Amino acid sequence: MRSIRTKTLAVPIALAAAIGLAGCSDDSAGPEQGTDVEDVAEAEPGDMDEGGDLIGETVTVSGEITETIDPAGFWLGAGGGLFEEGAPVISTTGDFTGMGMEDPESLMDSDTVLQVTGTVAEFVVVDFEEEYGIDLDDDLWEDLDGEAVIVAEEVATLAGEDVTVEGEVYELVSTVAFRLAGAGWEVVVLDAEQASVEPGDEVAVQGTVRQLSITEIEEDYGVDLEDELYTDYEGELVLVADTVEEVAATE
Repeated sequence: MRSIRTKTLAVPIALAAAIGLAGCSDDSAGPEQGTDVEDVAEAEPGDMDEGGDLIGETVTVSGEITETIDPAGFWLGAGGGLFEEGAPVISTTGDFTGMGMEDPESLMDSDTVLQVTGTVAEFVVVDFEEEYGIDLDDDLWEDLDGEAVIVAEEVATLAGEDVTVEGEVYELVSTVAFRLAGAGWEVVVLDAEQASVEPGDEVAVQGTVRQLSITEIEEDYGVDLEDELYTDYEGELVLVADTVEEVAATE
């Protein structure tokens, strides 16, 4: 990887403003390097040239819930922008209560970003029901027969977590901000030092996910933000990034 810039803040698009922040934790889990929601969404079981080699692999990906299928499953979004598709996630127990998530539908409109760890599998309703001893609503799941799904093992919200996510720069918002697609949720990276990135660049952003508190950000990093730009986003998820690095584009 070639380092582009350090000490950045990634926030929702309407917050674009030039600010300089010190970095946060250097301990990045980095689970999503190499595979993201888009990869799973585009995987075609049986076709090694179209992501079929993901079948049987354990992955960790992140995104927002864009649609629920039933209590046993939901679609994890790929972040908008260039990548509108998502990946279906399914529980082997019929719901996600054992993973600490009571109701996926309640998270659809909350801007909550989830991190899902699980195995990519070719889904067949009858085989899945037999293997795990559950009864799915065939009418809701039959359209996914033969498709790649993530059989969930762990589901957690990302607030407070150290992560490394990769995505593609698809729009320069200003000289100090660009939008990132394919990270699992749409992120705008702000860089007061004006990182030299262009649309189409593949980058990795490492940092800590946290809920935005204007007061806490100002206190933690010794900056004076223009509060009126941030008020509407108080309490929403942001990514305070240590580094932004360019990565080789995948075919």
